[in-house]
Amino acid sequence: MKTCFIVNTSLEKELPIYLKSVGFNQSQEHIVRKNGHPDFHYLHTAQGRGVLIVDGKEYIVDESVAFFLWPGVPHEYYAISSEWSTVWLTFNGPACEMILKTMGIKPFEIFKLSSKQYLEGILEAISNKASYYNYIVSIECSQLIYSFILHMVLNLQNKIERNFESNYLKLLPILRYVEENFAKNITLEELSKLIGLSPQHLCSIFKKTFQTTPYEYLIRIRIQKAKELLIKNPLIQIKEVCYEVGFRNPSYFCYMFKKLEGITPMQFKKLFG
Repeated sequence: MKTCFIVNTSLEKELPIYLKSVGFNQSQEHIVRKNGHPDFHYLHTAQGRGVLIVDGKEYIVDESVAFFLWPGVPHEYYAISSEWSTVWLTFNGPACEMILKTMGIKPFEIFKLSSKQYLEGILEAISNKASYYNYIVSIECSQLIYSFILHMVLNLQNKIERNFESNYLKLLPILRYVEENFAKNITLEELSKLIGLSPQHLCSIFKKTFQTTPYEYLIRIRIQKAKELLIKNPLIQIKEVCYEVGFRNPSYFCYMFKKLEGITPMQFKKLFG
């Protein structure tokens, strides 16, 4: 992976997210930042081990661990093995804080990596593009950084809910059942029996894993299917769509559609009619 430090133009700085640096350090030096880094900063170990110090606490950063820091968070890190090589990314932009807060990423995060190779693949792509940096490339890098943040969130969910992967696999029959039977009158009791849990336990695991309830998930699937019907068949009536996707009341269907999409089914239909 190539190491690139970017000098951003005023035009690039208007992008929601823009790249500051990306790279690989074969022999990570001792870093002390009493005032923190000026940019959003991600780092993980390629080989060896290091120690990160934040707020007086020490954290081991081995090959399965990454950390992420917002600008201005004081920190220090150094090698504790004969050789500590690291991979890093720094970025900034007017939308960064809003995006990270929306995704629940705190000013300091240290977490286990469950998709290290995938994250390294995105960093490699950013590095390759950054070698030929211009405004068009800066837009492409902005998109890649956003994708990187999304996948970092999946790793963070592993930290919040250590059984994320096993819970996801446990809930997979429910996701498939809802996808195939969304138009039916699906009950919580029916879903809970699919995987042998009580309704209360199902709701708890579902909420922890997907940050939504089974009922909310079902409603979102129905609205998505309704959008597909409205686009594929411009002549279809709103009432028909309502019943085909599993709603029993057209008024409630229109209410939920507008709540989730910001416009009514009729307005959506006109956009694609």
